[in-house]
Amino acid sequence: MPVRTGRYAPLTAGEGEYIECGKLFTRSQQRSLDAKGRLMLPPEYREGLARNNEQGSFWLTCYYGRLVAYLPSSWDNFVEKLNNIGNPSLNIVRFKSKVMGLAEELSCDHQGRVRIPQPLITAAGLKKDVMLVGMFDRFEIWDLEAFNAIVPEDVSGE
Repeated sequence: MPVRTGRYAPLTAGEGEYIECGKLFTRSQQRSLDAKGRLMLPPEYREGLARNNEQGSFWLTCYYGRLVAYLPSSWDNFVEKLNNIGNPSLNIVRFKSKVMGLAEELSCDHQGRVRIPQPLITAAGLKKDVMLVGMFDRFEIWDLEAFNAIVPEDVSGE
């Protein structure tokens, strides 16, 4: 597969096919979960998912206090990296168990809603109001209060 850099990344399985990352998941939006734990994804998120695979599916898991949604190809890469850690510490084993144990492959219903499983809602501490945060090839779902409580720190030295 040809190598590209910048705003483009190989996000489909086809040889030489590329999708512009900058248009998949770039915006942040406040949303609300309904009483059944369903979340209406923004149209541009649904379009990004549909461009990546016919079913518009994605993998959703929880770590570090938020849900993280991965495109199937990105999820496969993430899992491969986790599995390639040699002699993992107990903390890594526990992290891996939790992340993999909570992971679910999901897709939107015909109205653009995704039903978030209760174990993921509980693990992320989601209440009614959430913040969707676009991260180019993936997106995050934060409890709104937790997201608003984040105070960015100086990371210039990292």
